[in-house]
Amino acid sequence: MSRRPPPSWSERCYDALVHLLYPPHFRDRYGDEIRDLFRDRLLNARQQGGRLAEAHLWARTIPDLVATALSERTIALVRRTPPVRTDPMTRLLFNDARFALRAFRKHPFFFGTAILVVALGTGAVSTIFSVANAIVLRPIPGARDAAAIVEVGRTKPEGGGTLSASYPYYRHIAERTESLNGLAAWGMMPLTLNTGGQGVQGLGNAVSGNYFSVLGVRPALGAFFSGRDDVALGTEAVAVISYALWQRQLAGDSAVIGRTLRINGRPFTILGVAPPRFSGVYPALRTDVWTPLDVRAQLHGQPSNLGDPGAAWMQLFGRLAPGSTSTNAQRELSALTAQYVTSAGGAEARALNSYASARVDPVAGVPAEASGAIAGFLGVLLAIAALVLLIASVNVASMLLARAVVRRREIAMRLALGATRRRLVRQLLVESLLLFGFGGAAGTLLAVWSTRLLQRIELPIDLPLELDVSPDLRVLAVTLVVALATGLLFGLAPAFQGSRLDVQSTLRSDSAGAGRRRSRLRDGLIVGQIAMSLLLLSSAGLFVRALGRGRATDPGFAVDGVVTTTLDLESAGYADGRARIAVRTLTDRMAQFPGVQAVATMRVLPLSMSSEGRDVNIAGQAPPGGRAGDAISVSMTEVDEGFFNALRIPLVSGRGFARTDDANAPRVAVVNETFATRYFPAGDALGATFASDSQQVTIVGIARNAKYAKLDEAPTPFFYLPAAQQWRSVTNILVRTSGAPEAVTAALLRELATLDPSLPVPRITTLRQATAVVLLPQRVAAAVTGALGLTGLLLAAVGLYGILSFSTARRTREIGVRLALGASRQAIAQMVLGEGFRLVTVGIGAGLVLAVITTRALRPFLFGLNPLDPTTFAAMSSVLLSVALLATWLPARRASRVEPMQSMREY
Repeated sequence: MSRRPPPSWSERCYDALVHLLYPPHFRDRYGDEIRDLFRDRLLNARQQGGRLAEAHLWARTIPDLVATALSERTIALVRRTPPVRTDPMTRLLFNDARFALRAFRKHPFFFGTAILVVALGTGAVSTIFSVANAIVLRPIPGARDAAAIVEVGRTKPEGGGTLSASYPYYRHIAERTESLNGLAAWGMMPLTLNTGGQGVQGLGNAVSGNYFSVLGVRPALGAFFSGRDDVALGTEAVAVISYALWQRQLAGDSAVIGRTLRINGRPFTILGVAPPRFSGVYPALRTDVWTPLDVRAQLHGQPSNLGDPGAAWMQLFGRLAPGSTSTNAQRELSALTAQYVTSAGGAEARALNSYASARVDPVAGVPAEASGAIAGFLGVLLAIAALVLLIASVNVASMLLARAVVRRREIAMRLALGATRRRLVRQLLVESLLLFGFGGAAGTLLAVWSTRLLQRIELPIDLPLELDVSPDLRVLAVTLVVALATGLLFGLAPAFQGSRLDVQSTLRSDSAGAGRRRSRLRDGLIVGQIAMSLLLLSSAGLFVRALGRGRATDPGFAVDGVVTTTLDLESAGYADGRARIAVRTLTDRMAQFPGVQAVATMRVLPLSMSSEGRDVNIAGQAPPGGRAGDAISVSMTEVDEGFFNALRIPLVSGRGFARTDDANAPRVAVVNETFATRYFPAGDALGATFASDSQQVTIVGIARNAKYAKLDEAPTPFFYLPAAQQWRSVTNILVRTSGAPEAVTAALLRELATLDPSLPVPRITTLRQATAVVLLPQRVAAAVTGALGLTGLLLAAVGLYGILSFSTARRTREIGVRLALGASRQAIAQMVLGEGFRLVTVGIGAGLVLAVITTRALRPFLFGLNPLDPTTFAAMSSVLLSVALLATWLPARRASRVEPMQSMREY
């Protein structure tokens, strides 16, 4: 009797894994059998290939061991939970899921490919929805019952225009409203913060005493402002700092309460620390400090203006009272607003009579007046991402249809053994739902990765944005719902088609895939893929052409060769006189730098998506719908004497500004051509006057028209005022250079450090980069739709290739017979190409119809480009046709190489 040799190292390892991974009852029942099976496989591997074969055995064994152990552990856990009683349907679904998972493991390439395709579609939707969620939908972090918080603004009765609130208006509404449980006011202000050493630029909010209580926010440390006496609060130099500033500048010191923080050069006592992630009413803006409402004027070196009814700089928000709605609140606040305007009297009544209605909107991550445009733009991108998901879903449905054909004998056998068609449909639907569920989970991981990439992109915006676009629970839930809904929708057709067959004829057939019966549904899915791909490509092409059109638009001034930076001396504690001297010193020094051709200052940068307006009175002229002599709102900005030379804006007639056009000189202006021709049609604009701020202004020059806020704006009246006569402490420095911008940047930083070492380091960029914000929507849309368009094109091509390859493989025997009977290989290739070409042409035709119907919605983003642009449609149709024909040619080439005798023997 031979003795069994001692266990080898591999056997001992396998025994240890079995003991570690499997539950006790499974080891007791099957342990010896699976050990013997492994020992036999190990001996065979050593006899056939030695160590290499043994390594291959372990590579196959470990995944199977882990998967089986997880399944048994799950079953054991379910069995140990007696209170949970499952109904028969739940048990059936659980069994269907186990059967589907076994099918996934048996055909990993097929299901892995399908999951990857679904992941691409759901990942695209999840990424765009994550951005929309972060900007528009996500509630204020730390706020209690954020759904009850509403934004309050003033509008004209017909709904046009918006106006901020003055403090008297705020108090009038806050003391009388019954639909709101508290109304709070706040205003944004740029700041210079200093905890010792060099200052840093930051963003602050001047807030009413009930700001934090209305939001329902609790401090992370210390306390918040209390009470409603906002004027009394203004006598206290106290501030609340953000959690991020506490960590970033103060190292998270727990003894920070009571310490001094210098804001705009003034000492403030730190009262409290806001909770993590809280950044004010608009979470997208990184707010560093909150101060009492009346402190804003002090920080700007001005007397308090809270009592001035014409100082409308505040934003309002409130909390709806229990049982109140936004509609009720808007009705009540509009009545209170009209009452206030009527009783205000004086200059404010004349200026604000047209803003006699209130507007109440849910608080979003951006101002209410901007949320509509941003939501519309994100909606367009989300619709385009949904197209990719549709293409991916159609692709997977086609794959499931093909798999149903392969499984015809299996399904026929189950029907013959007594399974009902309903039972089979449910089984196939469970497979589809699991497949799309796994794809949705993978798509969420893809969205996490893509949103991290998005957060690394630096936007050409001066505002301190702090967007957390990573997916949260809302995004996860939406992704799961979308994945399961598409899985159910696109799994129905393959399930019904796969279960509808003739049992006897299928069982008598020679192979699972025999037969040449065409599937109209499968062809229809391919046509739909191609049509949606063309719509996607056409949208991408329109955005790319619009971006090129925007870049080619002449802005009316020379963009290249100019370096710019924003200087905010007011927030650094400079009084007006000192700030004027500092700016003049800086510009004079920079003008002497080698290569500098001109230096200028201006209030608002051109093409920055913002503008400044002023009411003017022009003799004999009236605003639209008004009377002669009424105030006309005209866009304007303040510039110095070097501006027209720095931006190379030619003067049509008259002169530009001179250094002598200071505060002591008569008021003068330079107007553009549209201003001159519209308001002085007789051609006598030069030397004429108009009234602005109750002062007469003389027109000394006429400049060529330019683009001021946006590239697609129509020619609009515009005028320039001398900066020395309309001084603002926040100004933009423009330096035109013939040399490298980097040299000017270094020189600017040196001069600023020489001027005042405590000044924060400003952001210095080129004018080209600063004005790139005007093309930001087109850039984003072109990049997103371009990437999604290529993804859709790839998916459509792969779908077409896969279906034609599958169809050709099923017809291998028929093709062999045709070749044996004398058909040429060229004729076989043409036959397959013809089938593919018919599908492609029908799909392109349907796609063109879809594009004509839907691309009209892109008109606001196309810079005047016709959304039915024939060049774009022709180019994208050609690209799609070329790729589709390549995908068709590969199966045709394979079909033409079939060997007749071999194909008939195999099939």
